[in-house]
Amino acid sequence: MDGTGFLFEPILRLWTEETAPIVLSYPADRILDYKELESYVSARLPVSEPYVLIAESYGGPLGVLIAAKHPLMLRGLVLSATYVRRPRGRIGNLLRFLIGPYLCRRSWTRFLTKSMMKLQGLSEQLIQLVVKALVQAEPRVRAARLKDALGVEAFEDLKNCDVPVLCLYAERDWLLADHCREDIRKADPKAKLVGLDTPHFLLQDKPAEALREILAFVKTLNPA
Repeated sequence: MDGTGFLFEPILRLWTEETAPIVLSYPADRILDYKELESYVSARLPVSEPYVLIAESYGGPLGVLIAAKHPLMLRGLVLSATYVRRPRGRIGNLLRFLIGPYLCRRSWTRFLTKSMMKLQGLSEQLIQLVVKALVQAEPRVRAARLKDALGVEAFEDLKNCDVPVLCLYAERDWLLADHCREDIRKADPKAKLVGLDTPHFLLQDKPAEALREILAFVKTLNPA
């Protein structure tokens, strides 16, 4: 939800492939819904060489929306610790009406994030990285993204994707309900689902394991 790209640092440090990943960040000072972010990101994707799109957490539905438009050079989609429809179900949809910038103040965000991550046994270094990322966007922007996430519907879009899908999910995810990965499986029965023993911050807590799965997936794709 931060949209900064900072949270990819742990896995980027391990990336030794010849082709370095391109990290796309979202505007930190503009409220853009999923459809608007789809246009923003799509305009920055490669147009002359094949690529794989990696979409994490809040970015999962965004990656699905993009893939459903069948970009010419897209060869595969990796979904990490994410969802394609209302991640907290009907309750989350109701909670959308209570969300506002007051809930996303930087001091409140730091407190909640640190408390939650400490309870899950994550390292202080990782906690600081996540806090650093989350407080970059303005409170009103983060509040708007949280509301969009709780009400998003991209199930049918995933059905329309015509590229292979890898879904990495966290086996100890406190943020997403179990139905999130089942929704992905139902929308795309061919999707490969891989669980890692980690809390929600999968790419950050288990970067080596995640990278191994991603690279193995990429090798199965048709580059033409």
